[in-house]
Parts: sequence; C-alpha cells; structure tokens
Amino acid sequence: MEIRFSKYHGLGNDFLIVDARDGADYQDLAKKICDRRFGVGADGLIVYRPPREMLFFNADGSKGTMCGNGLRCLARYLHEEKRFGRDLIIDTPDGPKGARVGKDLIETDLGVPDFSGKRAGVVGAPEVFIDRELEGFKVSAVYTGAAHLVVPVPDPRRVATEKAAALSNHALFPDRVNVNFTTLIDRSTAFARVFERGVGWTEACGTGAAAVYAVFRRKGLIDDTLSVRFNAGAVAVTAAGERILLTGPAEKIAEGIYWIK
Repeated sequence: MEIRFSKYHGLGNDFLIVDARDGADYQDLAKKICDRRFGVGADGLIVYRPPREMLFFNADGSKGTMCGNGLRCLARYLHEEKRFGRDLIIDTPDGPKGARVGKDLIETDLGVPDFSGKRAGVVGAPEVFIDRELEGFKVSAVYTGAAHLVVPVPDPRRVATEKAAALSNHALFPDRVNVNFTTLIDRSTAFARVFERGVGWTEACGTGAAAVYAVFRRKGLIDDTLSVRFNAGAVAVTAAGERILLTGPAEKIAEGIYWIK
C-alpha cells in the first residue's frame, strides 16, 4: 500500500501530513512512518480529514489533542496544496483553531490557557499546580492545547535527558506531560528547550511556547509580547484578551510516497 505524504517543519519541529483514508490505523502508521531509521522520520503525524479537521499523533503513536507548530504546518498545507484561503478555521480535538497564512509567517489562535490541575492532567486535580517542587525543580502546569510543565532553569541546554524524562513521566501525570525548560532573558525574550511526551527532545514546540508565555504572564514577569527562542529560531507569542496568539514560520521540506505492507 502506498501513502502519499508531505513533510513540513516549524523551526525544526517536523511533521508528516497525510490525507485521511478509510480504515487506516493512524497510531500504527505514526509509529512506522515517523521512525527516523526505518520510516520517513518526523516528530509527529498529521492527518487531514476534509473539510477542515486535523488529527495529530506523536512519533510513538500516541494521540495528541493539538500541536501548535503542527497547526501552522497544516494551515500552510491547506493553503498551498488544497487551495484554501489565507484565513482558516481548523477543527482539532481541542476545538476549532483560527489561522492566518502570510507569506513567511502564520498567526494561530491557541485559545485561553487553562491553569487548572485537572486540565493539565495532574493526579488529584488540584485547583492549580504552580511553583511546585518536583524532581529537584520548581515547576508550573498549564494547558495550552496540550498539557505542559514550565520549568525555569539557568541554562536549558544543560538539562540532562534523564532529568527531563523523569518529569515528563512522573506519576503525578498519568498521561505524561510535555516539559519546557526555559530561561527568561528579559521582559520580551525567553529561550526554551522542550521534552515532548511521545517524542523526547524537540527542536521547537508551539503549545510549549504558549505555555511559557502563559506562566510568565501570570507572574507579571513579561510584557505583552514574548519572543520565545529555540535552537533554530523564534516564535512570537502575544494575547488577544485572554486568548493566546502564536506567530511563526512553517515550511515545506519534501513530498513523496511511503510504502507500507
């Protein structure tokens, strides 16, 4: 069986986009096609289901509610390959998300961040999970389309993988959690390194950038707009009322056919 795919990335966070097909086992497909040795290779699989639905699967086959960088990639895919207009509404498991496709950058509306422990997937569903001590770090949980921990550290690049994995797979988070190690450079700039559940270290994370913004904004540590830097570049995060807007690039890398038995 052949599966046609397009590959996109947002600051190195890469995805394979396929059109939906009847009877497909997308969780199994994600594990196979996203494998970087025996498949095409990517952080996740995006399935486009007409007329405007986005399904997302991590590289390990687990389902995702939403993906910020993936949302931008799908928006560009729909605009350039499916001839959609520049202003889009994309349905996700986390609800409808707006996107505006520009020449170089895409603005997306990620909705209102949720600081409740229940939405962030914390055992016992505390009212909030802010500045808690966990595995030697001070962490804060927030949901921005996916569950995240925001962890301020002096240098995100120096955090060991086993430390990141211990937080991501902590018993307090039965469904696992994305972990954003970050340092605030000034009131308008932060640097982040993200350990994603189902993936591991990633080059960038859109909902992670939104989580960093939401936590720092709640604490009054930043101005209205925050540039969140990753290894390959930055996204801009700002607010429209209580809603978070994320603006960044999305680029096509390749297209092709994946063969599966």
